[in-house]
Amino acid sequence: MSDFLKNKFNDLLKDGYIEPELYDKYKVKRGLRNDNGTGVLVGLTKVAEVSGYYVENDKKVPKEGNLYYRGIDIRKIAKLSKGNFGYENTCFLLLFGHYPDELEAYEFKELLSEHYNLPTGFLENIILPHPSKSLMNHINRCILSLYSFDDDPDDLEPFELIKKSISLIAKMPAIISYSLQAKTHYLDNDSLHIHFPKKEYSFAENLLYMSRNDGKFTELEAKTLDMCLMVHADHGGGNNSAFVGTVVSSTLTDLYSMISASLASLKGPRHGGANMANLDMMNAIISDIGLDATDDEIINVINKILDKNYFDKTGLIYGLGHAIYSISDPRCELLREEAYKLSREKNPKKFDFYSKFERLAIKVLEEKKKTRICANVDFYSGLIYEMLNIPRDLFIPIFAAARTVGWVAHDIENLLYCNKIIRPATKYVGIEEE
Repeated sequence: MSDFLKNKFNDLLKDGYIEPELYDKYKVKRGLRNDNGTGVLVGLTKVAEVSGYYVENDKKVPKEGNLYYRGIDIRKIAKLSKGNFGYENTCFLLLFGHYPDELEAYEFKELLSEHYNLPTGFLENIILPHPSKSLMNHINRCILSLYSFDDDPDDLEPFELIKKSISLIAKMPAIISYSLQAKTHYLDNDSLHIHFPKKEYSFAENLLYMSRNDGKFTELEAKTLDMCLMVHADHGGGNNSAFVGTVVSSTLTDLYSMISASLASLKGPRHGGANMANLDMMNAIISDIGLDATDDEIINVINKILDKNYFDKTGLIYGLGHAIYSISDPRCELLREEAYKLSREKNPKKFDFYSKFERLAIKVLEEKKKTRICANVDFYSGLIYEMLNIPRDLFIPIFAAARTVGWVAHDIENLLYCNKIIRPATKYVGIEEE
């Protein structure tokens, strides 16, 4: 059987080979990217804007990076939280188009908290009996299972979608926390700790409370995680998981299937796992040269990475560079500030090493590539999660929990104003039968 499959697969590799020059011949936009590196325009949105360049004479010209939710700069949104928990207000903004006033914020948080709890029997019958090595796969199964607990899951009327979405967003802390507990108990032979969500807690507080065995956290820890949730809430309609969601939703499938498709996209290491790769890379470097390494020692490691002679030998410095941002990533700027504040209590020397490495790596990359490069959101998010003692298994699920509101906002917008099935074309370049 294996020899047969191996032979057939080798035949496929030989007979199914597509010559790279054909992509240019037929003007195929691989990865939906234009020749100048910009994305192919596939839709219109008022939900979010990702801005890091302008086009002049068909060339990308870098500019300061900006991220806008409903026209409001992410930096301003962070300030509007005034030191309080801002993720819930960010959800309101993305869903309803304006930043909530004090009464709206209160009523929306009350509405979310009413939906924190999972349906009766969901924990016992869906989450705990079926642990998985992959938390993202487990969470995906849980999301699809919610379909069976919805009285009318196929109702796509926009107002009904908003109601379903709010309920789903509110349940994400419980789903990802309990999925972690199921894995650590049944697969890792650890004790099982179940904490039920507290209505008075924010989204971020419940995430820490339910995912930690002792349920304890500090205000600084919760507010740092809250900022992570805010900057991950959306990143425009062109990112892979948001686009996947609108593609699937355009068939008029249900909300749970749409979210499931976006989750599957986010699980891929090219999309959701870069902060883990950065953390692994940085820990390997620190293990080799130490936190007190000189500039020359750090530059030497950077050159080894670029020469594909260090770490995973891909030549990539994880956490640096972005498809849109060149001069600055506003999300990175905000998380750098949060990482600094948290590090003063947790690990100041490690943050200082990160800061030095970022500065030197950007300098080396710009000298070698002759172009502007900045650190992206993943450079500090992994460090923050490590300082928060968040298990690696939760890195991508927390990203997913934060981004669910963005997927929903783009989904509803697309159904309201585009409402056509997404169906691009491909060109057949195989052999025609005579």
